[in-house]
Amino acid sequence: MVLVSQLIWLFLPVGIANIFASLSRHILPQWIYPLDFNKEFRGKRIFGGHKTIRGFIFGVSAAFLFFIFQIYLYNTCPAINNISLINYSDSSILIGFIMGLGALLGDALKSFFKRQINIPPGRPWFPFDQLDWVVGGTLLSWPFVSVSSYTIITAIGLGLLFHLLFKVIGYIFRVDKTII
Repeated sequence: MVLVSQLIWLFLPVGIANIFASLSRHILPQWIYPLDFNKEFRGKRIFGGHKTIRGFIFGVSAAFLFFIFQIYLYNTCPAINNISLINYSDSSILIGFIMGLGALLGDALKSFFKRQINIPPGRPWFPFDQLDWVVGGTLLSWPFVSVSSYTIITAIGLGLLFHLLFKVIGYIFRVDKTII
């Protein structure tokens, strides 16, 4: 159970990037310019209209800011040290940026493949919709956080489980249109 707490704390910026990218549509709805600039590859949109520059900026910024908050808590709250897999005092604030960037690049890469195999934006693609952000965020940040491959694999598994749990809760409360 300790490892679960440690992984949630370490990779929380990855999840926050994913959440804030989605929430950004409610914050600045007029900023809807697509991340792919409406370009196509093999006659199909590269990422589709759901991936916006607004979401990318908000998601990466939220991860970056939350990582700074984690550093602050690590340095001021001794209890946080017990669940920290890394020494935040020695960590660059750019790790938060890298985590957010990885999460959203993973999501964009998955969207690229969805478009290429004719899955419309917003339609489910299990398990890739559940894994894209956590795989992207953990793999891109792995060289900077010095954790074992076992820890990374466990983080990806937990990311899948938590994503499924939150999707079911979102479906029950009618926040999400699909259960998966």
